[in-house]
Amino acid sequence: MRWWSVMVVTGALVVHQADAASILFLAPLGTISHKNFFMGIAEALAARNHTVTFVTGYRASKSQTNIREVKVPMIDMSTLLPNLFTRSQTSMLSLMPLLAKNCGDALRSQEFENIQEEKFDLVMISMATTECFYPFINKLKVPYIHMTPNSLHGALSDQAGNPHFPSMVPSYFLDRIYPLTFTGRMINTLSDLLLVALRKFYLTPLIAAEVDEGPALISAMRLNGSLYIANSVETLEVPPRPYVPTVVHAGGIHCRPAQPLPLDLEQWVAASGDAGFIFFSLGSSVKGSTMPDKYRRVLVEVFASLEQRILWKWDEDTMEDLPSNVRLAKWLPQQDILGDPRLRLFITHGGLLSTQEATYHAIPILGIPVFVDQHHNMRQAQNEGWGRSLAWDDLTYDLLRQNIFHVMDDTRMREEAERRAAVMRDQPMSPGDWVVYWVEYVIRHRGAPHLRSPFITMPWYEVYNVDVWVVVVMVVTLATYLSLRAVLALITCCCSSTTKPKQE
Repeated sequence: MRWWSVMVVTGALVVHQADAASILFLAPLGTISHKNFFMGIAEALAARNHTVTFVTGYRASKSQTNIREVKVPMIDMSTLLPNLFTRSQTSMLSLMPLLAKNCGDALRSQEFENIQEEKFDLVMISMATTECFYPFINKLKVPYIHMTPNSLHGALSDQAGNPHFPSMVPSYFLDRIYPLTFTGRMINTLSDLLLVALRKFYLTPLIAAEVDEGPALISAMRLNGSLYIANSVETLEVPPRPYVPTVVHAGGIHCRPAQPLPLDLEQWVAASGDAGFIFFSLGSSVKGSTMPDKYRRVLVEVFASLEQRILWKWDEDTMEDLPSNVRLAKWLPQQDILGDPRLRLFITHGGLLSTQEATYHAIPILGIPVFVDQHHNMRQAQNEGWGRSLAWDDLTYDLLRQNIFHVMDDTRMREEAERRAAVMRDQPMSPGDWVVYWVEYVIRHRGAPHLRSPFITMPWYEVYNVDVWVVVVMVVTLATYLSLRAVLALITCCCSSTTKPKQE
């Protein structure tokens, strides 16, 4: 019977595998870390023999089989994001016209024009201000899938037809964590409403003007995607939350086991001995050289006082007063470093992909966040007990040293990091295989419209039964009012009859 079992399993695999498809992958806007997430999806699809045409704003990555990268014009996002180092305060209102124009420029670019006549079986599009591509997708008449390099936050939940509860799920744009106080729930709710209103009444008309299309088409296309792939590990979300079938979690899709370090770096790390080494990186979007010198001096003084060696990702070749135990590098193999058993501590800006990599490799973190979601990520890590967070304005020699030793020496933090790594890895299949299965499912079932949530077409007050509760409250209030009036009338009648004088 063994041969029969093999045939059954093989047949099942054949049934679940889609024919090789030509996929248009639209992710022209975002940071370089966003591209790492998108490239993880593209590589998983390419490994299954699908052909991916990847439209990006960044230069091509290392050559990948079945992946063709098409570079289109893109503004430098790092110059637009509010940065504590440069004290830039770009507002959401001033940012939206720039993002809408950038989307239009990418759409009209010669590079994108060159591929518009090609045939595609599926489109996968980033949810980061790429709506100007909707009219083009509409003409293709093929299924399309949305992707977000973040978790599915409140302002995007309606796009996926997913229920959202601002009472318990903090926005990652706010420096707040679960559980929320009354004030926190109020601010969180108003923040979500503001983002939804800005997108609907301000951003959508801006994008419609870029493509000479009515806002109605763009709004409709936003709601008709087949899937919504989010960069989140569902089993690690705090608090746990409900999801509709079209939401696919791909958090950690870019994570991988550590490889041996390059020879020169290996020799340098090996020379650290039993003390081990510390890795310090502010990610791909923050330029360390923009750091105010008062912060840099604190870091240099503290690093010089440690027995560990310090590996510092820095965007320049040299640094004045660099301690002998510190090595600078413009680029470093971060996951290979995080997976090295001699690493004692990861000091990070707290970006989502960096915190996911730290989780995957079971490394406690000390975060010094700079902008956007990094504050929320580090507050969350500290609350969960596997990291500590510092504010740049609070940075002093004593405080930094205290926190470095606290994270390095606290065995409970290491145990919590190891527990989280075990949860992250304990999945029915890898994030890459999970995404590929659902993408191929959409292809096999021609967009899989049967999975779409009815919440997409329901007004918000019907989704949350607001109209029902208003009627219930009104009926109860009216019934209570009439009952009280009846009781008062009865009491008045009884009292008047007992006090009525007797007739002689």
